[in-house]
Amino acid sequence: MRRRSLLALPFAAAALPMQAFAQGSYPDKPIKLIVPFAPGTALDIVARHGAAGVSEELKASVVVENKLGASGVIGTDVVAKAPADGYTLLFTAPAHYINQFVFASLPFDTVKDFRPVTKLSNAQLVLVVGKNSPFSNVKQVIEFARANPRKLRYSSSGIGGTIHLAFSLFNQMAGTQIEHVPYTSGGQALTDVIAGHVDITFTAVATALPHGKSGNLKLLGTSGLQRSRTMPDVPTISEAALPGFELTSWGGTLAGKGVPDAIVERLNAAFVKVAQQPEFQAKLVAAGVEPDLLPTAAFARQIDAEVPKWKRLVETTGAAQTQKQ
Repeated sequence: MRRRSLLALPFAAAALPMQAFAQGSYPDKPIKLIVPFAPGTALDIVARHGAAGVSEELKASVVVENKLGASGVIGTDVVAKAPADGYTLLFTAPAHYINQFVFASLPFDTVKDFRPVTKLSNAQLVLVVGKNSPFSNVKQVIEFARANPRKLRYSSSGIGGTIHLAFSLFNQMAGTQIEHVPYTSGGQALTDVIAGHVDITFTAVATALPHGKSGNLKLLGTSGLQRSRTMPDVPTISEAALPGFELTSWGGTLAGKGVPDAIVERLNAAFVKVAQQPEFQAKLVAAGVEPDLLPTAAFARQIDAEVPKWKRLVETTGAAQTQKQ
């Protein structure tokens, strides 16, 4: 590190009041909220509702930008390399922390280069089969799979993705060997279950709901510990067959590591106020997402607690070996 000249110190000291003033006037220009996944996903929907509310609270434009690719790495890298001024934020999911265990290297440190701001939601998955499937509940799936190892096949959006991890956990807890058929997209993975080409899959609650209503899919169980408010008639997998089964995907805002505490506090206050509004919560439920507010400190504690769990789950899938070769 280059040493500063002693002659520069008075100028640095003189600049402090201006810096404090600049932070106090935050925000005085548009804020970019980067979503590293596709438009229309549950995460994107939450981000857009959150951005609209925070725009009103901060009296500044909050613009959502989707920068997808490489399981979220491309968009995340944009935020990691942005100035630490609070004008470029990340709205992401557990994939942010999972990626460090899946990829051999990343252009950023998922932990050290970011700091939590606010968690807004949890998105559950739902276990589904096609309308012509012989299975009507989770217990039937488990009983058949135990008696017929590797005969059932599940589709996923790809190796190391949320569906892959969910079935890895399911197989572990159920003592089953349901075979993995990875696709390049979650849409195609679901389409082939509807068509009967693959036996079973997990998908987002919001995605499954219309297919369940039309009769194209049977909705067997949700992946949270509490029933989904969007489909309360569908039991959780935990209550139906596997006590303690849980795999959900949160949605929350992260800032760059160097963003000042005062700005993080201001952002957190705005997100908290929006998340407590009944109108905001109703919009999330309508989209198949569970409102789940955690302010900065609580959000950070959740992340610290769950990262080791994701690591263990990735290791059991073999996803890390596949991606790192």
